[in-house]
Amino acid sequence: MAVVNGGTDNNNLRHVSLKIVFLKISNIDTIKEEYLADIFLSARWREPALDNINKKTKKIDWESYFDPKLNIQNNIGELKQTTWRELQTESGGETYVMERRRIKGKFFEKLELEDFPFDIQDLSILITSESPPTDVELVELNSTVSHVNVDSFVDQQEWGLYDFVVGEKRLMPNEYSSIKYKRPGFIFRCCAVRKVGYFTWNIMLVITMISSLSFAAFSVDRELPQRRIQLSLTLILTMVTFKFVASQSVPKLSYLTYLDRYILLSMSFLFLVCCWHAVVALYKSDDDTAGMMDYCAFFTFLGLYLFGQLTFVVIVGSKFAFKRRQKERLEEEYQKKLESLPTWDRPQKRKKKHKHFMNINPFT
Repeated sequence: MAVVNGGTDNNNLRHVSLKIVFLKISNIDTIKEEYLADIFLSARWREPALDNINKKTKKIDWESYFDPKLNIQNNIGELKQTTWRELQTESGGETYVMERRRIKGKFFEKLELEDFPFDIQDLSILITSESPPTDVELVELNSTVSHVNVDSFVDQQEWGLYDFVVGEKRLMPNEYSSIKYKRPGFIFRCCAVRKVGYFTWNIMLVITMISSLSFAAFSVDRELPQRRIQLSLTLILTMVTFKFVASQSVPKLSYLTYLDRYILLSMSFLFLVCCWHAVVALYKSDDDTAGMMDYCAFFTFLGLYLFGQLTFVVIVGSKFAFKRRQKERLEEEYQKKLESLPTWDRPQKRKKKHKHFMNINPFT
């Protein structure tokens, strides 16, 4: 017989129900792939041995009873945590143990930076049990919901934070055991979207202006190719400087981000223009042919430049919009689950039910 919210369906397997509240999130570090968080973790499980205990008992020897042995898996360094337990008795006389933890610390998060700086990142807390999955199953508490305290979010200038939390069961390998059995795990995720205003106005816009200056070289007499090439090489070196600045914003990756691609494509465009100025100098003996070729090259490069800019905007914009719609669907599902709960079980800040993130402009 299955029991909901921390019950047991046989003599061996224990269902431990979890809930998490992100009280405060700060210092999301893209370079180190880590963030700081203050969280509140609740775990609930059925304890039949305590059904007949005197409720006035002041002290319980918890070591004599079941312990799920929960751990935070993705923390960095030591965590500051306070743990306490209490009993909860249902109307039918069934007793549950509620373990509560207040945890502060630094957590690792492997960021997916292919879309940087137009990225949407999950911030996760991975909880595991030292017991095998035949003894413990970690599930999400369904009598209430996990949530995020958005009002205390520190990095609001750089990130926008969704107010929903998604939970998922995991099976984790046990690295410390000679017998390679799996460990039960459960991961909670909240979601943050990067505000790209800084990178748009301070890097990408400047790169666009630098690359567009390559057309100014066509105003120099084609019989002076050294001046044209000098101007093009100066622009390329300037672009290399911005590439170095951009690389300081992300860790050393084995793949290209959108910002990397944009810079490299702009540098490739400048390289082609520079090569053209060297080639057209070979036609000095035929001024009419060289003049027509230079005229056609100008408009060819202009069309190629505009097509590349438009293609980049369409690809990045459509992919970002697609990911954002996915997160909004998750938020809608979360809101439906929230509305199905009794009023007293809802997070207090939800009573206004505001869509604070929907109106955030990522370019600010």
